[in-house]
Amino acid sequence: MTQISRFTGEIVPIAQVVTGDGDESAAPQGGGGFADYALVSLHCLRIYLDTSYRMTIDLLKEMPQITGEIGLSKADLPAPSTLCKAFDRISM
Repeated sequence: MTQISRFTGEIVPIAQVVTGDGDESAAPQGGGGFADYALVSLHCLRIYLDTSYRMTIDLLKEMPQITGEIGLSKADLPAPSTLCKAFDRISM
């Protein structure tokens, strides 16, 4: 298990509790939005990796195990602009 995998395994359950949508599907279905816990987890990974939103998404496209821990697939990953805008709308 890599450090990124351990970090993701710790952050996803925390994000699910904090956002209160742990039972929700991470990826949008039928035009819905991403689950807040998935967006928070992606943002935390961006900080952990010390990269831009775009670079984080590019890296995660090559890490199916990590995206799977969040509940996403390579095809489900949001565009960097979606991730940036979504994090701005989440109340702190």
